[in-house]
Amino acid sequence: MSDDLFKRAYEYCERARTQLIVQPILGTGIDGMVWQSKRRTAVKAFERLDNFENEVECYRRFAMGNVTKIGECAVPHLEGTDSGLMVIEMTIVTPPYVLDFAKVYFDSPPPYDSHLIENALAESRELFGADFPRMLAILSKLKSFGIHYVDPKPANIRFNTGNELD
Repeated sequence: MSDDLFKRAYEYCERARTQLIVQPILGTGIDGMVWQSKRRTAVKAFERLDNFENEVECYRRFAMGNVTKIGECAVPHLEGTDSGLMVIEMTIVTPPYVLDFAKVYFDSPPPYDSHLIENALAESRELFGADFPRMLAILSKLKSFGIHYVDPKPANIRFNTGNELD
């Protein structure tokens, strides 16, 4: 566990008048870590400011459109942020869901060459199996909000059909 991420999440919870539940950790990755709070929300501390800002901007766009689902998948609702701590608080969602908007591009596709895009699609096809068309539909719907989602994996887009990773 990253001590810095934990300290910032803990400080956020103190400011927000709740408590961090240390175990189990809800999520961990190269972008940050996620814990549950005593009020049953998810508290995510980010490693990098640009990832924090991406996630906040996605939730801002969803809020402007009163979006609670992308296709069939629930999206968390942003409950609070602290830009100094690079921490967000959001509702906890259950499958089917789409989450983790740290790696996105806005309003224009990412500057990837066609070979990289082909490889990413092949990897996604393998990861999602029969759910690959459903995943593509989610990505298409996100694009309608100007969000180009570049981290599709079963931990982030879960359909609850048995093809996901636990």
